[in-house]
Amino acid sequence: MTSTGSSDAAPAAGTAFARLGALCALIGVIWLIALSRWIVTDTVVPWDSKNQFYAFFRFLAAALQAGATPFWNPYHYGGHPSVADPQSLVFAPAFVLWGFLDAAPSLRSFDVIVFAHLSLGALAIGVIGWRARWPIAACVLAASLFMLGGPAAGRLQHTGIILSYAVFPVALLLLALALERRSVAAALGFVFIAAQLVLGRNQVAMLLCFWLAAYVLCTIASAERPAHFLRERLPVLAIMLLGTCALIAAPMLLTLQFAALSNRPAVALADALAGSLHPVNLATLGVADVFGTHGPHYWGPNAATLPEVHFTDDSFNYLFVGATTTMLVLWLGFAGMGALRRGRLLLSAVLMLALLYMLGRYTPFFAPVFRVMPGIALFRRPVDASFVLLVALALLSGHLLADYVRDGLPRLRPVPSILVATGVIVVLVSAVVFSARSGHERAALLAIAKAIPVMAAVALILVIARTPRRRGFAAAALTTVAVAELIVWNAAFRLNAEPRTNYAVLEAPAGIEAQAIAALESAMAQRRAAGERPRVEVLGRGGPWQNLAMVRGWEAINGYNPLRIGDYDRLVAPGEENWRADLRVFPASFAGYDSALARALGLEFLVLDRPVELIPHLLHRPDASVLLAGPRVWIYHLTNPSPRVVFRTETKPGDSGGRTEAGAAARIVGWRPDRIEIETSAERSGVLDLHMTAYPGWIAERDGRAVPLTRAPPLFMAVKVPAGRHHFVLRYAPFSLANLTDALRRAAGRQPDADISSSRSRRAGAFTLH
Repeated sequence: MTSTGSSDAAPAAGTAFARLGALCALIGVIWLIALSRWIVTDTVVPWDSKNQFYAFFRFLAAALQAGATPFWNPYHYGGHPSVADPQSLVFAPAFVLWGFLDAAPSLRSFDVIVFAHLSLGALAIGVIGWRARWPIAACVLAASLFMLGGPAAGRLQHTGIILSYAVFPVALLLLALALERRSVAAALGFVFIAAQLVLGRNQVAMLLCFWLAAYVLCTIASAERPAHFLRERLPVLAIMLLGTCALIAAPMLLTLQFAALSNRPAVALADALAGSLHPVNLATLGVADVFGTHGPHYWGPNAATLPEVHFTDDSFNYLFVGATTTMLVLWLGFAGMGALRRGRLLLSAVLMLALLYMLGRYTPFFAPVFRVMPGIALFRRPVDASFVLLVALALLSGHLLADYVRDGLPRLRPVPSILVATGVIVVLVSAVVFSARSGHERAALLAIAKAIPVMAAVALILVIARTPRRRGFAAAALTTVAVAELIVWNAAFRLNAEPRTNYAVLEAPAGIEAQAIAALESAMAQRRAAGERPRVEVLGRGGPWQNLAMVRGWEAINGYNPLRIGDYDRLVAPGEENWRADLRVFPASFAGYDSALARALGLEFLVLDRPVELIPHLLHRPDASVLLAGPRVWIYHLTNPSPRVVFRTETKPGDSGGRTEAGAAARIVGWRPDRIEIETSAERSGVLDLHMTAYPGWIAERDGRAVPLTRAPPLFMAVKVPAGRHHFVLRYAPFSLANLTDALRRAAGRQPDADISSSRSRRAGAFTLH
C-alpha cells in the first residue's frame, strides 16, 4: 500500500506542478500582450508617472551612481527630504537595484519595472487560486482582473499606489503559507514583502494592511481549536510582526516627522469627502465608456460637473472590470449567493466595506471611520479603496468561476435576485440621467447597449453548459472574453497612455527644448566653475518640465509634489502645478524674483514660457539679462544673487545684524546631494550662513568634530566659525539617533526642544537642529 501510494503521489504532484507552469505561462502571455500595446503604439504611462515618479527615479539613479545617498534631494523645492517622502521610490527595491545599474533609466524601462510589479501580483493571485484547486481558467481570470482591472488601469500613473497594490497578493500568499505550514521561510519572505507594502505609506497600503490583519484574526478564529492553533503559530507570528516593524520603524518615523513639518500635517473631513466616488460611477464596472472616459470628452462626476467630489476625476472614477466579470459576480456571487459560501465571508466583507468606504460622503459609513480609525485622517481620497475592491473582485471572481465548473449554476434566490436586478437598473438609469445634465444621454445609452450583447452571451454560455466537461470549456470561453475586454478597453488607452514624444524632454530633448537646456546649462556651468551653486525656477513650461530639474541636476526652488516643507511652502509659495504660470503667487515674503528671500535662496535663473514681465501676479520686472528670448522658452539670468554660503561677524548687543568682514572667505569645495564641504578663513570669529533649507537630520562637523547647527531666519541654517582657517562638512544623516529621537517625539505628539515650526524659535532666530 505504501508503494502504491508513493507512485500515485508522484504523478499527482507532477500534474499539479505542470498545471502551475501552464498557469504562469498563460499569465505571462497576457501580461506581454497587454504590455505590447504600449510598445507598439510607442506610448508611455503619462502624467504623474513621468512628471513626478520618473523624475524621482532619475534622481535616485543619479545619486546612487555618484556614490551618494538619495535621502536628500537638493533639486526639488530648495531641498527636500526624499527619505521621508512616500513617493520618492527610495524604499522600492526594484528601482534601487536598477538605479545601481543604470545612471539614466529610460521612460520605457520605468514603465516596464512598474508593469513587472503588476505581473508579480498577478502570478501570486494565480498561485492562490492554484492552491485552492481552481480550474486554470478561474486562476487566469482572477490574475487578469488584478493586473488590468479598472482602478489599476485608470490610475496606472500613480506609481506609488500601484507598487503597494502589486505586492499585496504576494504578502497574502506568504502569510497564508506561514500560518498553514508554520514556515519560518515564508514568514521571513512575508517580512520583506510586507515592509515594501507598508513603506508605500499611502492610503491603499494602509487599507490592505488592515486586510492582512483581518485575515490573521479570521484564520485563528476559524480553526478547530483556536487557542491551540495560535500557540503553535506564535513563533511565525512573532517573526512576521517584529520583523516587519523592525524594517519599517525608522522610515515611518521619518515620514511622521515630515508630515508634522509639511504643508499638509492633517486632512479635514470636508476635504476627504471631496474625494468620494459618486455612486453613478458604479456603472463603469460593466460599461467602460458610459461617461465618455475613452473619448475626448468626459462628462462624469468631477470638479467641473459636481463640485462636491472635486478631488476626483475620470481616472479615479474608472472601475471597468468587464461586462463578463460584472455578470459573473452579480449572478453567481450575489443573486446566487455564492459570495456568502463558507471560506469567502472575509473576502465578501472586504468587498462590501471597500465599496462603502470609497463611496465616502454618500454613505453614513465613512465619516465615523474617518474620526475613529487611526491613520484614516492622514488621507483625503476615500476613492482609493477602489484598489481594495478590485483585489476582492478578482479573488471572488476566481472562486465563483471555480464553483460554476464544479457545481454548475447556483439556484437563484428571489429576494437577492430582485435586489441585484433593482440595483443594476438604478445605477444604469442614474448614469443616463447624470449624462443628460450635459446632453450626453444618447452616448451613455449607446455605451450601455454595446455591453448588453456581451452580458447576454455570458448568460447563454453559462446556461447551455450542463456537464462538468462543458462547463470547463465554458469557463475557458468566458475567461477569454473577459481578458479580451480588459486588454481592449484598459491597456494603453486615454487614461494610461500618451505618446512617448510628449515626455521627450525628460529623456532625449530635441529642437528648441534642447537649445534652451543647453543655453541654461552652459550658463550654470560657468557659475559653478566660479564656486557658486545657482538655483533656478521653471514656470509655465508644461508638465514634463515641472520636475525636469531632478533629471538634469538643477537646484530648483520649485517642482511638482503635493508634499513640501511647510515653512518653505508658506514663505516661498512655489506651488504644486508650475506648468501654469497663472498659479504662481508672490507673497510678501517672496514679493518677486529680486526679493531678499529670492536672492538669499541663490535664485539666479528663470526658465519661463513667456517674457518675465507677462508673468501674472508679478508686480515688477526683476533686474535680469536675457539668455534666450523665445519663441517658446525664455531664460533669464538674475543679477545679484546671494552666495550659498556667507560669512558674517557675530552680532553684538545693540548691532542691527552681522557684518561681512573684509578679507574673510567662505567657499564650497565639495558638493553632492547629501554632503557639502566648505572652507572658511577669517581673522575674527563669526557665523557661517548656509543658504540651505533648515530641516532636522542635517549635522555639521568642523575640522572633524561635531558642532551645533542653528537656524538663520527665515529658512536657513548657520554654524559658528572661530577665527582662522577651518574645514566644515555638512551631512544629511536622517537615521542618526538624535534625528530618530526627534521624529519619535513628533510621532508621540510632543514638541521637541528644537522644533522648526515653533514661532518662539523663529522669533529667537536660532535653535539646534540635531
